Amino acid sequence: MADGRQPFLFPPLSFLFSYPERMHDAFAEINGHRLRYRLRGEGPLAVFGHGLLGSIDALGIDFGELDALDARVRLLMYDARGHGQSEGPEAPEGYTWEALGRDMAAFAAEHAPGERAIFGGGSMGAATSLWVALERPELVRALVIVAPPPLGHPHMRGPEEHQALQLFDVLGAAIENFGFEKTVELAAMMPAASPAESETRRQMLTAQNPRTLRHVLRGVVTSPYHDPEEYRRIAVPTLIVAHEGDSLHPVRAARLLHERVPGSRLRVAPSSAWWREHRTDFVDEVMEFLDGVG
Repeated sequence: MADGRQPFLFPPLSFLFSYPERMHDAFAEINGHRLRYRLRGEGPLAVFGHGLLGSIDALGIDFGELDALDARVRLLMYDARGHGQSEGPEAPEGYTWEALGRDMAAFAAEHAPGERAIFGGGSMGAATSLWVALERPELVRALVIVAPPPLGHPHMRGPEEHQALQLFDVLGAAIENFGFEKTVELAAMMPAASPAESETRRQMLTAQNPRTLRHVLRGVVTSPYHDPEEYRRIAVPTLIVAHEGDSLHPVRAARLLHERVPGSRLRVAPSSAWWREHRTDFVDEVMEFLDGVG
């Protein structure tokens, strides 16, 4: 954060998407796990993944500007394995970027067989989309990468990035040693910007699957990313959206991508709050980007 406070387990993506009451959930058997998803709109398929500790329901408050996308893409959102109402394995190796990427690719193959889809996501979903782009490029029509996590080798990360990631290790260890419910209470009592943020922590952690959470954390946080030079192989239109002041989603990672993905487009806001205050700007960025997607 701009004032130096660490954003403890608070996904900065709530300004992006929301779904009105008319939306209905469905479930699909994906790679041996029952995963929840939602689908809206018309047009080419776009698959969007949420962040670590997120879910479909955690992706935002309702605002009508997103309706403009309904005529442009068929947007599929889903609870990643081990998140929200989706099932998941009780083993860290079930939450590597490969495992998460295969789920995302399977959704696209099921809903747009024989076609290329637009892939995107925020934070964990961003890294998952990048895995698909590199390992299953035949499925990918374009990429929308929002608030990428600390990509690259560990030595490329700054001290604040290492410190932010260590918080997830602490959370996983706490669950293992003290149990899920006690960990939720401890996390809620940690220093926060306001009582509202403390309550947000509690609600977000309470919404997690107590059986899978520690495995999700260990799997995702320790799973290595691709070598940054491999991003040069991405040959589809790519929009990268980022913001300053967030060590869990550093601008360094966004710029690393922008420098390596040929022809990519980078938009950086001064803070995550800026996107909340300029919601139509985000939608306009996406709409303009889609205009250039063949």
